[in-house]
Amino acid sequence: MKLTLIVPGLSWLDAHDGAEVLKGLALPALATLLGRARIDPAPATLSALTAQSFGLTHLAPARLNALADGLDAATGHWLIADPVHVRIDRDRALLADVGVMNLAQHEADALVDSLNRHFSEDGMTFFAPQPGRWYVSLAEASGASFTPLMDAVGENINEHLPSGSNGLIWSRWLNEMQMLLYTHPVNDQREAQGEVSVNSVWLWGEDDETGVPRAPAGQLFSDDATWQALARQAGQEPGDMPFAFSGLAEAAGGGAALVHLDRLLAPAQYRDAWGWRDAIARLEADWFAPLLAALKSGRISQLTLLTHGPAGFSAHVTRSDLWKFWRRARPLTSLYPSE
Repeated sequence: MKLTLIVPGLSWLDAHDGAEVLKGLALPALATLLGRARIDPAPATLSALTAQSFGLTHLAPARLNALADGLDAATGHWLIADPVHVRIDRDRALLADVGVMNLAQHEADALVDSLNRHFSEDGMTFFAPQPGRWYVSLAEASGASFTPLMDAVGENINEHLPSGSNGLIWSRWLNEMQMLLYTHPVNDQREAQGEVSVNSVWLWGEDDETGVPRAPAGQLFSDDATWQALARQAGQEPGDMPFAFSGLAEAAGGGAALVHLDRLLAPAQYRDAWGWRDAIARLEADWFAPLLAALKSGRISQLTLLTHGPAGFSAHVTRSDLWKFWRRARPLTSLYPSE
């Protein structure tokens, strides 16, 4: 089996703190794999790594996703308008996605109805085919550039506001959307029930001439909705993500496989150091140690390991590389920039 393993969040996103977060945590199998591998620095955003995996230059999935969700999106201009929560933290505004919410369809419908009544004269029509996935159709192209949601979660949104010729206009509209949603009765009720409010939307993914995604080589395994949608648009049905490598070996057989293993992503994005340490320790036991054993036994002939972020990297290791005993184990901490 030739395996490509994409692990978003494997590299701590605040690279200057990466060594401190890992302090005292032993990951011997991962260190052995990294020590034997050829490693190339590959700092990249998560959206860039995702696009690259499907042969795209960038992500622009609004129209194709809207069509897949049953909307009449063959014409016009479309943006994804994901419901989000913005929290003010000192001098920053931090973004959380729908993963932290328990949002019902009737709540999404009520919020979208208010957005439509407010912005109809601006040529916008909002849709909520799913509670956690909204869209907006536009009378004409936005004339702005937007940051994909996956690159903004857990980050200061002031650094990811719309840019381009109409960037200021869209920033103003985003501010209006936030003010409208902040005072909405649905959010009053949610807060009274101890739920996270939906106090903003995040616009991204405007359809353009990016093209249709290409299926990765081999079978794809992922639980992420964006990855699953891209695979289906490329004509490939994704497999369910196994809990551990033992399940993958059974599902993929001996063919090539691309595995999108995102269990480190949420704690990395939200800077949950203890949650991240716990998750990577489980990956060591469930994935990295079995992967090392599979390389040694020949069940895997080569492994490519990819991750994103300022200290992102690609690591390529083959079974024969394991015989290069002069290459010492390389801890993950060594891949962070030194102060």
